[in-house]
Amino acid sequence: MDPKVRNSAETKQSGSALVTAVSCHDIFDLSAHQTDYNPLPKGAAFSFISAVQAVNQRLVKHNENETLQFEVILLGKDCEEQIKSKIFDSAKHYGLKIGKFYFCSRGEFVRTLQANSVKLFLSTDRDDVYGALQAGVPAALLCQQADQQVQDQLKVLFSGDLIGLSEDFIDCLKDFGFSAVQIQNFKAAKGCIREFAALIGEMRKRFGCEDSPLHTILITVLGSRDVCATALKTLRGWGLDVDEAFCLAGAPRNPILTTIQPHILWDDGLHNMKGVSPLMGMSS
Repeated sequence: MDPKVRNSAETKQSGSALVTAVSCHDIFDLSAHQTDYNPLPKGAAFSFISAVQAVNQRLVKHNENETLQFEVILLGKDCEEQIKSKIFDSAKHYGLKIGKFYFCSRGEFVRTLQANSVKLFLSTDRDDVYGALQAGVPAALLCQQADQQVQDQLKVLFSGDLIGLSEDFIDCLKDFGFSAVQIQNFKAAKGCIREFAALIGEMRKRFGCEDSPLHTILITVLGSRDVCATALKTLRGWGLDVDEAFCLAGAPRNPILTTIQPHILWDDGLHNMKGVSPLMGMSS
């Protein structure tokens, strides 16, 4: 595998950095008409980068020797040579602090993530996110922001229905018609969430309760308040105290998501699966 790496002098790699791979198709609009002189237009999730850089800047301001920072790498799939150069030049034009740029085929992207010890892969493509999760790479959805202007707060939302289920209860999902593969995927997803939550929790502790550049939210869609309470306790046990929590108990979540406008959504997908609603009601 030759992912054709381009290094950037904008950031220094660190062994304790939270290495985050982002699809360049989400940061830039690669479908727009291109000219040789203009940078690529901003993509659906461009504001994520500015929010991440705000977190890093505050971390360094708090401690100039801070090593636990976001290290962002851009991942491009099946990009033509001309587009590769435009991506690199556009990132420089917008002042994005990108550590590396990886260009690979669609079939190689998971191996590229694994080879670089990526601790979080982000994309608006659900298939890519679930593919990474199934391969054991922590992955979450990137959400499009209504306002693509520079933002000084990174919002991370955890969909906590899976977090609120005990390991024993997950094993019992076979009694509700779930396959062994599905159950294993649930466990793998929960393990990935735990790893990331611990890192975000450690980073969040660098800031006070007020005026933090990192904001964390928990939302449970199904089940009772007990499921939400269990999810909160579980996250706290993993080292993360969330800033906000919403227990929807079956109500639609889109109005909350529209109001919060998170950048990152850890979506366990349970609310989309047939037969889960009555199951969650029994878990409390």
